[in-house]
Amino acid sequence: MIKYIKREPLLKKIFLIVFGSLFFSSLIIFYFHFNVIQSIHDDHIKLYQEITGKMIKIAPEKENDIVKALLYERDEDCLNEGKAVLNKYSFRDEIRMWEDHTFKSQFSRFLSNEVISIIFILAIVIVALLISFNHFMNKLHKFSKALDLIIDGNFKLQLEETNEGIFSEIFSRLNQMSRILNLSLISLKKEKENIKSLVTDIAHQVKTPLSSIKLFNSLLMEEDLSKDEKDEFLSRSRNEINKLEWLFNSLVKISRMEVGMIELKTELNDLKDTLMEAVKDIYMRACEKGIEIVVKKVESSFVYHDSKWTKEAIFNVLENAVKYTDEKGKLVISMEKMQSYTRIDIQDTGIGIPREEFNNVFKRFYRGKLDKVKKLEGSGVGLYLTRKILEEQEGSIMVDSELEKGTKFSLYLQNCKYR
Repeated sequence: MIKYIKREPLLKKIFLIVFGSLFFSSLIIFYFHFNVIQSIHDDHIKLYQEITGKMIKIAPEKENDIVKALLYERDEDCLNEGKAVLNKYSFRDEIRMWEDHTFKSQFSRFLSNEVISIIFILAIVIVALLISFNHFMNKLHKFSKALDLIIDGNFKLQLEETNEGIFSEIFSRLNQMSRILNLSLISLKKEKENIKSLVTDIAHQVKTPLSSIKLFNSLLMEEDLSKDEKDEFLSRSRNEINKLEWLFNSLVKISRMEVGMIELKTELNDLKDTLMEAVKDIYMRACEKGIEIVVKKVESSFVYHDSKWTKEAIFNVLENAVKYTDEKGKLVISMEKMQSYTRIDIQDTGIGIPREEFNNVFKRFYRGKLDKVKKLEGSGVGLYLTRKILEEQEGSIMVDSELEKGTKFSLYLQNCKYR
């Protein structure tokens, strides 16, 4: 119990109030009792003085003996004789205090003082308990009001509690809970907006190829088409279907990444191997366009990363570089290990990106405003997915470009394990 009183300011305050009220009440009781005893003592002296005076009047010559007998000498024989005499006049030992006319006034005074003391003590204790109860209820009311705000959806509350103790801990936990709920609410709203935006973007992206397939299918149903025309429409339909399939796979990856269904498994792997696997996957496409791939300054560098998804992130950048670089172009790939990060640079000699679009190219479904970009097929999810994969690993991606001269993407991954 003592340790709780020491730890809890509220219990300490209640204990001090109750202890103080009881101590003060004890002083009051002592004061009243002291007055009663003093009154009895005064009456006792007056009684002796009265008896002495009466006896001296009866026998003045015995003054000295009378005083000695009353004040200094105790005689059992005299006591018994006096007791026998008083019994004749109904003044016996069994007589009650309130029945004794010589003691009735002292008893009445004692009784009135006791009643006053009890009332005073009860008043002090009740006041002390009311103060403690009021303080306790104020804390509970503040706690209840905070809970009502949370129930009403208001999570932006700050309960100030400077004292240590259980209420301070409760208010601190309540503040923490409200912050967590507020962040969760913000996250849910953001996720809802993302889902809404994603559905809108998917509908927009799917609408064009579906319309094309529907048109080609209608044309193929006509009987007067030549074999070459049918082959042409079938080829276009196949291209649109492949585009839809690729778009669908990309959207599935993005949606799973955004809702946290994909958990990257970072392990200490050689980033050089991951990079070279991505280069192998893009090599044939580059050869078809006669694009030279130059790999330089690429050495083994063991970094914590998810090899599968990091390879896809690098591949998306390489695929864009090949797509937007003219035939007989050049693609330079390098890697540098710095103090905290390892950087992969992928530089092409393609059409370039306007500076005002540097931040937009990493947004979902952004294609760019250049005519050359719009003519080429694409959905604008590759760089967005790359950014998401790198950020999930506490990495990043940056771009630097100059129109008609080329673009350089720099991919960063931490050297140390981030979680």
